[in-house]
Amino acid sequence: MPWFAFGFVAVVLLNSLQWLPASVVAVTIEIDTALLAMAMAALGLATHIGAIRKAGAKPLLLALILFGWLIVGGALINRWVPALLG
Repeated sequence: MPWFAFGFVAVVLLNSLQWLPASVVAVTIEIDTALLAMAMAALGLATHIGAIRKAGAKPLLLALILFGWLIVGGALINRWVPALLG
């Protein structure tokens, strides 16, 4: 298990306790969004079209299937979890 996963769970628990002021949480979310955008841009900038062509259609098809799975699964979770929790 990667060590950052423990840090992630710790931050989730800390945020769930709602001990931090709303302003601190809001600023942290803004910083998180900016860092995530930079990380995604770095991944995209490091991708070479030639490498994608060389890999072929199967990895792209798998990526498309996983993307659909994530979209549908996320939609179902967002619909059912709040209904279950009341």
